[in-house]
Amino acid sequence: MNLTLAKAADRYGGIAVCWVLAALRGLRELVAPRSAPVEARTILCIKFWGLGNVVLLLPVLRALRERHPGARIVFVSLARNREILDSCASVDDRIYVDDRGAFRLLRTYLGAVCRAWRAKPDLAIDFEQFARASAILAVLARSKQIVGLATPGQGRDVLFHKRVPYDDGQHMGQTYLDLARAAGVPARAYEPEPFPVPEAAHEAVSRMLAERFGAAAAPLAVIHPGSGDNFQGRRWPAPSFAALADRLAGECGARIVVTGGGAERALAADVASRMSRKDAVLDASGRLSVAELAALVARADALVTNDTAPVHFGSALGTPVFALYGPNTPRLYGPLSAGSHAFHRELPCSPCLTNMNYKTSHCRMPVCIQDISVHEVFLRVSAALAAPSAERRARTA
Repeated sequence: MNLTLAKAADRYGGIAVCWVLAALRGLRELVAPRSAPVEARTILCIKFWGLGNVVLLLPVLRALRERHPGARIVFVSLARNREILDSCASVDDRIYVDDRGAFRLLRTYLGAVCRAWRAKPDLAIDFEQFARASAILAVLARSKQIVGLATPGQGRDVLFHKRVPYDDGQHMGQTYLDLARAAGVPARAYEPEPFPVPEAAHEAVSRMLAERFGAAAAPLAVIHPGSGDNFQGRRWPAPSFAALADRLAGECGARIVVTGGGAERALAADVASRMSRKDAVLDASGRLSVAELAALVARADALVTNDTAPVHFGSALGTPVFALYGPNTPRLYGPLSAGSHAFHRELPCSPCLTNMNYKTSHCRMPVCIQDISVHEVFLRVSAALAAPSAERRARTA
């Protein structure tokens, strides 16, 4: 489904639904007051959008499991996130909503409401930052206690029993932990953690690299020039990616793999075609599953990417990430793995893509990201690739 249309439906229809549901629930609880809280037997977790956000949530889900070892944890998300969630041992049941088309989205959303209602959640944690569809689902599921973010200007917190103030100055991983703390998880600092990658995915990546590069032991740099389907002004220019890749191949002897989702094939092909070192590049866009992309990132000596899901893959899997930020800020979604670096220009108009404005920007001149030079990125990435090969192999293992 078109993301702009989905945002508009959630924004303009969702706020009215939130207030109606809040009024109806208030009347119902006047007649039949809520009973005293009990230890949660079923916990409903909701996070629809963002594969990278789901990766950020993995340590939080483990903390919830440790705090509520006997509870059944049910997670509601988009079907596109299932490869990560299906391998999460902290989750007992998964409910997926399919957003490939408006009718399918509505049908599977209503099905998710029914399944969540049958689960009889004692506690629901809404991990969305601004979307209202998740809060509405938690209410329709008749959750006894709902925890969520009080993000300014969104009007969704009227549905929450416990409101966690949204902090736009801290990493989203820590914000997700704050939500879990409201559900009884002890206070701690957020740290990413690796997630299981199937051996078949590692083998598939090994074959792909061997077919293209043979048995070369040269450092491996992954280039991810896309940024998902939300605001293309977040992207570092394709000529800059190509120039960087050429310098990494020519001056560092690196093997270059360009990645991207199926909708980003043209962009990845553009980057690869602009390179003069055609012998050193592999265009893997549209060829990798989520698990195979994770296996490739885990093997890489450096990952250069815009602010999108691979940033969090690299953080979780211990790969040095060199991430590019413009309309958005690394304070919220910056890389956390050792050796990583976030490139960002603090312009007076930045950030213009925030959780308070629905991550929607109308900027047509994103100089904030275009102004990041190839040379400054090269200096950082080349230093990472200069690490001794034995050290790189040990880290990858």
